[in-house]
Order: sequence, then structure tokens, then C-alpha cells
Amino acid sequence: MVSTSPFVKCRNCAEEALRRRKEEEDRVAQENEFLNRSVRGSRKLQALESHSTPQSPTGVVNDAYSSADDVDVAPPSAADDDVKSESLHRVIGYGELVAALQRLQHQLKKNSLSQGAGGYTSLEGQIAAVQTLLLSPEFGRALAVHNKVQEVWNHWHRRPSGNARHFSAAPSPVSTHAQTLVRDCLETLQPSSLPDAAELADLLTRYEFEGLLYAHDAIATQHIANMTAASPPCEDDSSEQFGGEENIKIIKIEKTNEPLGATVRNEGDAVIIGRIVRGGAAEKSGLLHEGDEVLEVNGIEMRGKSVNDVCDILSGMTGTLTFLIVPQAVSRLLPPLTKDTLMHMKAHFDYDPEEDLYIPCRELGISFQKGDVLHVISQEDPNWWQAYREGEEDQTLAGLIPSRSFQHQRESMKQTIAGDKTAKEKSKKAGTFLCAKKNPKKKKKKAPYSVAYNDGGYPLYSSNTVDDYDVDEILTYEDVSLYYPRANHKRPIVLIGPPNIGRHELRQRLMEDAERFAAAIPHTSRSRKEGEVDGQDYHFITRAQFEADILSRKFVEHGEYEKAYYGTSLDAIRSVVNSGKICVLNLHPQSLKILRNSDLKPYVVFVAPPSLEKLRQKKIRCGEAFKEDELKDIIEKAREMEDKYGHFFDMIIINNDTDRAYHQLVNEINSLEREPQWVPASWVRNT
Repeated sequence: MVSTSPFVKCRNCAEEALRRRKEEEDRVAQENEFLNRSVRGSRKLQALESHSTPQSPTGVVNDAYSSADDVDVAPPSAADDDVKSESLHRVIGYGELVAALQRLQHQLKKNSLSQGAGGYTSLEGQIAAVQTLLLSPEFGRALAVHNKVQEVWNHWHRRPSGNARHFSAAPSPVSTHAQTLVRDCLETLQPSSLPDAAELADLLTRYEFEGLLYAHDAIATQHIANMTAASPPCEDDSSEQFGGEENIKIIKIEKTNEPLGATVRNEGDAVIIGRIVRGGAAEKSGLLHEGDEVLEVNGIEMRGKSVNDVCDILSGMTGTLTFLIVPQAVSRLLPPLTKDTLMHMKAHFDYDPEEDLYIPCRELGISFQKGDVLHVISQEDPNWWQAYREGEEDQTLAGLIPSRSFQHQRESMKQTIAGDKTAKEKSKKAGTFLCAKKNPKKKKKKAPYSVAYNDGGYPLYSSNTVDDYDVDEILTYEDVSLYYPRANHKRPIVLIGPPNIGRHELRQRLMEDAERFAAAIPHTSRSRKEGEVDGQDYHFITRAQFEADILSRKFVEHGEYEKAYYGTSLDAIRSVVNSGKICVLNLHPQSLKILRNSDLKPYVVFVAPPSLEKLRQKKIRCGEAFKEDELKDIIEKAREMEDKYGHFFDMIIINNDTDRAYHQLVNEINSLEREPQWVPASWVRNT
């Protein structure tokens, strides 16, 4: 056995250590070279670097350092671009993020051990911060939002094309009239008494949601306009070039017994399409546009004919209409978005298109009466709006109504002409008296307070508030919205009418149901009498406080009797409403403005007299003494009230029979608690 010297053993150990060290260094060098090649040669990283110019968008998800080993340095192909798009816009799981962080942490520790301490230690704090971020609930919610957006993006913006996936155009809107669909939904929900239906109706009628629907319809309409403008012209039999000339076309439109749905105007001898009415055959075809000149219809020449002549010719035609037209130079496909919004209008005047000399086409006009609700779908034309009457929305063809500005303008002209005639007549009468002189203006005396007593012995007083109603105000339309009944807010019932028409009797019969109806406790400045309870008989306040409240417009109605003020305050009415009961008021109509400007949303009932003969028979039947002049005075005052304050009335009851009028009133009050009502739009917005 040959022994080895200690020196030889030591040398062998050193050589072995050097060999192992060299192998380790070679291994680390090869690994570093591999990693460097793998990262820098990655197609994903090259793609990201090529798009890192200042003009390119930033903030996209960087998938260059994913777990995939992209070592292939071949030029990217179209399929690679699809893979890149898939990775940049994909759903990322929470576990995937945690696993990626763990791999990164492990790799950094490994490199730190091979290259010496200090490399990983400097990044340890940052990795800990990322771990804390991943554990936070805010990050979890943000990741959920990101994934939802990517799901929608992948659903709408990509479509399969062979084996690859490509980005497509933005999604087309399903409808451009979401507001109409919501209104239909609300009408469907009306009969339901389920709490879920009431909650849904409340959400759909909120002002914010109406704004969202308006924005949706506006964007959808613009999208369709852009798509139509960008699309090539359709090649079909309904539209063709005439005689090889590009500026003349022949179009064919099928027409039923309904109007065509277009109006015309004259420009010299030319007959020009003035407007396209929604829902008509002209709009559905998409072949006629505003500004097109009509040369012939079914071989009948149109040039030189008046608007009325053209309307008469078209109204008698049915079946296939062949138009020879000259298209306008720039075709406007759709009306401006800012004026194409569904609006609900309550009419404050009567209108009959047959009596209107200015309407472009009487056949397309809509007749309506004061108080009717109109759904305006287009305000594009400054003079003539397109609308449907309430209850007739299922009609396909819209109709024409005078716009607010046009109606206001011609009513102003009528008043001016009537005023001039009146002034001339007065001047002629004054001229017949040689010594006639203008009398100085006399100061108006305050009207005496008419005081009566109800069955409870309380004084009924008239208001001395100055009537701020402008007699020259021209009423056209009022913006309205649907108000849905609320269990915690019973609308006050206000009875309006001339004296001696039976308002007090109706009020007293309602008050017999003390569980449902209540009166507002009045305020007074007089001293409290023996046995009276403050807050039960009256609200007793000082005269100074009463006058201060008058100036603050806290009283709906007030008056003075025997040097003491009496009044009904908004707070007293609000107290009844907050108690869950229906407050019944018997007011002078000039008190309505203060009440309507409050948050109480009153329901105004006008108790009107029947004809003179029926009123006389009623008095005889009830055994009441009367004078003929008194009956005429009742009818005259009722007519004046309706002319002056009729736009405030929600309902009119003709009191020919008290029992019948009472049951009619109760039925209406019952419906207020079940069915929605049209109210001023500001009431709904301020709710």
C-alpha cells in the first residue's frame, strides 16, 4: 500500500476547488448569457420597444416578463401580433399575479447568491411593498374592474377570422330611443304594487338616469349617422340614376292610406322637401332627404305647383310612388343631436291644424286641447315640432305642432293687434266729447276682506297678497314629467272655484274621514281665548312675528279680521303631509303660486258651475233662495278664474250634483295614490 504525502493531498484539494469554482463561473456566465438573450431577444419586448415613441399611448399591461420563454428572435408574424394582442388585453387572475411575484422573488434571490450579496437586499423593500399592495382590498376591487373591462372588450371588439382574432369596429347600438323604451317600461310597471317594481320605477325616473339615457341616445344617433355616411350607396331598384346624369335620381316609395310623412316648401318654382316626419313612409325608406327637389311624382310634374297643390296630389296617391328628384348638394342624414331629445309638454292652449293658415301640411297636424300632454320627439325645426299626443304613442307617424317660440310669437302679434284696436276705439269715443279730459289715476283701494264662517266657526278669509300673475303672460307649453305616488308624501288637495258653488260642502264631506283627511291648523295673531289649545285650535303667534312671516312668504293665504291676522302657512300644510294624511285646502287661486313653488306638489281641483239653466235647477232642487244676477255672477267669475288660472288646474269638476261631484272627487284622489301623474318637470328634478 502506497501512502500519499500530505502535500499531494493538499494540491489535489486545491485543484478540485479550482475546478469546481471554474465550473460554477462557467455555469453562471452561460445562465446570464441565456437570460440576457431570452429577455432582449423576446418578440414581446421588441414590440413594446418599437411602440415606445412619445406619440404612442402608454400605460398598457407589460407582458414582456411573463413566464413564457420567448427566446425565438425571428421577425414577428401576423400570428405573433395576435398573440401579443391577446396577452395585452386579457383577464388576469389574482393567483396568477401572486405566482408571478413569487417567481420574480425566487429568481432575484438566485441571482443574488450567484453574483454576491447586496443585489436582492436593495429590492427586498420594493417586493414587500408589492406584496402589501396585492393583499389590499382596493387592489382587489381594481383588478376586478380591470378584468370586467377586458371581458367586455374581448366580447365586443374582437371577432374570429380563421385561426386568428382581429380587432373590429365599435359595437353598434341596439336602439337610439332608449328614453322611449324606458317610458314603455314604466307604463308596464304602473299596475304592479310590488316593492321591487316601485323601486325600479323610482330609479328609472331619477334625473341622473334621464341624463344617462339622453347621452346614450345622442351617442347612438351620432354613431348611426357616421356609419351611414361612411357606408357605400346601396344598389337596389328603389333608387337609380336617371338618364346617366349623376344629379337626378328616380326613387320608389311604398305609400299606404297614411300620409307620406314629408312636407314641402316652394323656392321659386321649385318644390323642395321641407322636413321628414318621424315614422312615415318617407323616413322608413331613407331615400328622401330635406332639401331634395321634387321634379315629378308618378309622371306628374311638380315644378310651378304650390305647397297646397302638392299636398293634395300626394294625399290622393297610394301604392308605389315614383319620385324624380334632384338631391341636395350636402345631404343631412339626421337632425342635430342637441335638439333631438324626447320632451314631455303640457299644452296651455287649444290648437286645431284645420284653422291654422301657417302649418306646412294640415294633414300632418295634431289637434289638441288645453291640458293635453304631448310627447315631442323632434325640435329640429324652429317653427314646427314633431310630436305624439298622450295615449297615441303607438302610432307610427308623428304629427306637427307649433313650436313654443312660434306660438309665442304669433300670440304676441295677436295681442299687439288687439291692443291697437282697443286703443283706437277708446280714442274715438274720447274724441266725441269736446271737453273730455284725462282723469288722474286714482289710488287703488284695498279690497275688503270677505269673511265667512265654516261649520266649525273658524273664519274663512281672502288673501290680501298682491297677485303677481302677469295678465299679459303668454302661455304655450310647460315641461312635465311623470311623478310616481309615494306612500310617505300625500299630495295636498286644493279646491278652487267661485263663491257659492259648493266647495265648502265638498271639503266638509272629505273631512268626515278623519283617518285619511285633515285640515291645516291656521295661524293667528289674536289672543288665545279660554279653552283654546295652541297647536290644536290655532297656532298663536305675535303680530310682529306674523308680519315677518308674511314678508318671508311663509303663508299660502292670509288676511286680517277685527285687527287680527289669520293665515294658513306652508309649515302647517307640511305638518299634515308628514303625518301621513291628505291635507284638504280651500284657497283663493292667487295663492297657488306660492304653494306650487314649494315642495308640497299640490293637486288643484277647480269646482266649476254648470250652465245657467242647470245651476238654476240645482238651486231650486236644493231649496236655496237665489237671484238671477247672483247665478250669472257665479258663472262669470268661474270663467274669469279659468282664463286667468286655468293652467294651474289638474282637474275640473262641474258641480251640478253634490253627491256625484263628491264621488268623482274621491275617485280621483284614490287614483292619485295608485297611478303616476304628469307634474311640472322641476318637481321631479328637485325631488
